[in-house]
Amino acid sequence: MSQPHIYTADEIAKIGNTLVYFAEHIGDLSKTKLLKMVYLLEETFIKHCARPFLNLDFEVWKFGPVAKDIYVDVNSAQPHIFKEYISTHPDQEGKIFISAKAKFEDDEFSDIEIEFLDKVVRQFGNLTAKELVEVTHRPHSPWTMTAQHYEVLEDLLMERVFTTDYKVDFNTQLDEDQQRIYQQHLEYLAASKSLK
Repeated sequence: MSQPHIYTADEIAKIGNTLVYFAEHIGDLSKTKLLKMVYLLEETFIKHCARPFLNLDFEVWKFGPVAKDIYVDVNSAQPHIFKEYISTHPDQEGKIFISAKAKFEDDEFSDIEIEFLDKVVRQFGNLTAKELVEVTHRPHSPWTMTAQHYEVLEDLLMERVFTTDYKVDFNTQLDEDQQRIYQQHLEYLAASKSLK
């Protein structure tokens, strides 16, 4: 069973402002599309920089990958963790859409992180939620490779399984040197968080 992720105020601010950025830059932002954009930001950033952007765990779900805490927060009537940043609005069919409650603040972000936020919006922001699921499920993607590793890919694709506790392994897209650098970043983040 996975352990709960206790968020620091800085982590909430960075994730919250990331959600605001997407809500400000993507029209009709549905819950599924938001979840995919957050994942693709993380995947793209790790692939190019060998370090996490938000340092979230993404689980291998049928329509995943999914950052479960964000999923739960945006799936509720109103967000709790990110209540200062976004609000949710169901349409008549019950589909949930996200809007920004606050203005985007870049205090938590480096220049390269801002560039990647913009890059991911340009590259994926016009795709539908269904198209984004196809992008995240492409062959050799971290989602696919992790699902294959744990032998649940066919079950997910055949809809015999909808969620798992398996964490997406971003190392599948990194060479050995990048994996070492990525692991060092993860260790640094864990150590610095324990000091707060």
